[in-house]
Amino acid sequence: MAKHLIDTDLYIDLIQSGKTFPIIHELYEKEAPGIYFSSVVAQELLAGARSPTGKRHVETLLVPFEKAGRMVSPTHRQWKEAGDILARVLELRPDLKSKLPGLVNDCLLALSARAIGAALYTKNRDDFLLLRSIRPFLLIVVK
Repeated sequence: MAKHLIDTDLYIDLIQSGKTFPIIHELYEKEAPGIYFSSVVAQELLAGARSPTGKRHVETLLVPFEKAGRMVSPTHRQWKEAGDILARVLELRPDLKSKLPGLVNDCLLALSARAIGAALYTKNRDDFLLLRSIRPFLLIVVK
């Protein structure tokens, strides 16, 4: 069975508008047992939940994955690998130094997807293509 990991940006659209991209809707309809949820995404969504209602929406998303044991968290090895990748980003693109803190979670998410052999779905094309140029992983950019 194929595995799938969805980036924060696609869940934010769902939480804010109640709508999602057709490809994500189709994944949930046809591939639900193969969808995993990242603890990195959970942290980002909860950090952005500024109201009790927002927090409830995030928890509603999380609970089925927690119950099914389909949560993915970065390991110590992946944290170290992220450090190596981010150092390489700075070697290749010193102009991105100020953006580096924002790439940490993206890097951890990409490494988590890679570790479980999942396709990573995102709208964040540029950052993930940059990371993938350093360490390959399956990426699907949603438009």
